[in-house]
Amino acid sequence: MLKKIRLRTTQREAASDITGEIQQAVVESGVGEGFVIIYIPHDAAAISIHRTLTEESAPKLDQFLEAVNPDREAPEYTKAAFVAPTEVGVVENGRMVLGEDQRVYFYEFDGPQERSVYVYVGS
Repeated sequence: MLKKIRLRTTQREAASDITGEIQQAVVESGVGEGFVIIYIPHDAAAISIHRTLTEESAPKLDQFLEAVNPDREAPEYTKAAFVAPTEVGVVENGRMVLGEDQRVYFYEFDGPQERSVYVYVGS
């Protein structure tokens, strides 16, 4: 099953927790065991699975991405490339398997924009 999730970002740069939308897509697929692929078809946006971001940790991520960004002329594109446009996960018992403190984050690096997230669930 392929599902397209539409997002409207409101800031130039932001991290949005979309775990609920991804889990809902998995449930809607009816797949009990299999895999999920999450793909972002935008050059200045990305997806990542990692621990829950807090107010204290979000600025550290921004500082890290600024420090590793070699292209000062187009920072939104290099940040997005560094984070990556795709994540792959496992489906078990009808849900995407995530660690206790893991979440799925959508990253905007050139907003505000209308964005799409593609979720493919297969077995």
